[in-house]
Formats: sequence, structure tokens, C-alpha cells
Amino acid sequence: MTPLKSGKRNSAKSSNEICSNRQSGSVLLNSIYIEITDTCNLNCGFCPCGKQSQAASLPSAKARTFMDSALFKRCIQQAALHAENVYFHILGEPTLHPGFVHYLKALETTPLKLNLTTNGTTIARVGKHLLQSLALRQVNFSTHAYGELETAHAEKYLQDVLDFCQMALAARPELYINLRLWNTGDFPDVHRQKEWNQFLIAQIARTFDLDGNATPDLEHFCSRHKSFPVRGRLYLHRDSRFEWPGVGNINTAGTCHALETHVGILHDGRVVACCLDHEGKITLGHIHEQNLDEILKGPLALSLLEGFQKRELRHPLCQKCSFCRRFR
Repeated sequence: MTPLKSGKRNSAKSSNEICSNRQSGSVLLNSIYIEITDTCNLNCGFCPCGKQSQAASLPSAKARTFMDSALFKRCIQQAALHAENVYFHILGEPTLHPGFVHYLKALETTPLKLNLTTNGTTIARVGKHLLQSLALRQVNFSTHAYGELETAHAEKYLQDVLDFCQMALAARPELYINLRLWNTGDFPDVHRQKEWNQFLIAQIARTFDLDGNATPDLEHFCSRHKSFPVRGRLYLHRDSRFEWPGVGNINTAGTCHALETHVGILHDGRVVACCLDHEGKITLGHIHEQNLDEILKGPLALSLLEGFQKRELRHPLCQKCSFCRRFR
């Protein structure tokens, strides 16, 4: 798949020069993650939504919320000044938002393009609206999540997703679609996930009439060859099981693309440095109170950016993030 442009890191520039450029000019990013809800209808073991839903009966449990329309309008107005693309998640399933269709239409009034990541469970309901939206650029389906579901539910959701893919190939061939299988590695239910993966591959082959040579071979996936074409711009995307920050050993040396290619806005308007910071551990400011440009030129943002350029992980969240190890 042709990847999203992530912005080239210029190692020839000093950290002082980079931060000076950030202060003097408009901050240009590739993507902004706008979390329109932190609500989800699944309970995946790899996701904080799942862990928090298990504790929902506790007195300290945080209520799930939806971003209101005024805040969303503010977010996309600000995002359009700084980025080409938006996502509708950090946590949560965006299609559950009661105003999801209206937010799609609102996005069409801006130059922003939407890369939607979804678990696909509502695609039979929202698929038509997605295909009609000129703002939609890409859809990522987290089909690895179905490996944790009861068989009947998993098979139904997968069929809905594959039906959507067929419609999209006919109606919107320019759309990029990823069927994600992010479940390599060693974890408790790995055998069940492998069974699910084989079933999914068989269904893809049947749906798109692939012969043996064209069918993706799970045994040959590697870190440098993750994306396999199915048909047109439909791809199967393989990767390791996702780990959120906060697990593992502390590491102070490393870098990240946060603040250079993307930032996030949580459902309550807090601006965070990273698309993985679902708790707002690195809150840079609030979109209600400041323009995004001011927030991204603030002292905390500049200090973190300088650290990344010097290969210094300066915040505790970054120091316990395994994702940083992917960047050299």
C-alpha cells in the first residue's frame, strides 16, 4: 500500500534549528487524531477500553463520553490550518458517536481527509454514508479484534466488512482499505488468534476469488513486509500485537514522530503530543483555550521535540513506550 507521507526527518538540522523553525513559522503536520469518543462496543484484551470496561462497576470508573459538536467544529477548524489528514480516534470506536454522519459532512467543508480506523462492527449501518463522503481517504479495519469474539459474531462482522470492501472497490476504487491482523507475537490466546487468521485468509480468498499464488501467506510476514495486496487498493496488513505505553522497562534513549508528523486531541479538548496518549499524560494545552499553533509552540511541546531530535525520551510516558523502539 502507498503509505501516508509521514514527513522526512532531517538529521542534518540541529535541534536548535528545528525548534527555531517551529517557533517562527506555521506548524505543519501530516495528521491530527481527533478522539470523537472514548466509547467502544468491544472488550479487546489488547486495548485500554477493554481493561476499563472490566472495571466499569467500580466507583472510580470514568464514564465514557462523546465529543460535542461545538468542540468538534473547533477541532477541525484548527486541524485544517496544520494538517492534511485526520483520524477520528485515539481510544474508542468512532462510528458509535451519535453524530458520526454529521461529523463526516462537516469534514467535507474543510480540505481535510479522513483516515478512519474502526472495528467494523457497525459497517453495515454506516458503510453507505462512508462511501458517499468525499472526505474519506482510507479505512482501516481492526479485524484482529474478532479473534476474541464468539464465532458467530466474529463471522458476521467479518462478512459485513468484506461486503463493504466489495462495494467500495466498485463505487470508490480510489479508497485505501486495510484489513488489519495485528496479532503476531506471544500472548495468552495466540493459538485462538492463529485459527482466526486462517479463517480470515480463507474468507478473503473465497470472496475475491484468489488463487493459491495470490492468497497472502501468513508464514512469510515480516517486519519489513507487512502489507499484502488483495485487489485494487484493498490490502491485508500484518503487524505485531499492539502495546500501549506504560508496559516494560524504562528507556531514556530514543526518538518518535510525535509532534513532527502528528498530535492528538482527546474527546474533552486536551491536546496531547502522541496518538497513544489516551489518558492525557502529556497534555500540551486545551483546544478550548488556545489555538493549536500556540499549543504546538509552547515550552513543553518544544522541549519534547528537541528531545526527540537529540534521541532523548524526556517524558516518563515516552520512556515506557515500546513503539519508540521502532524508530531509528
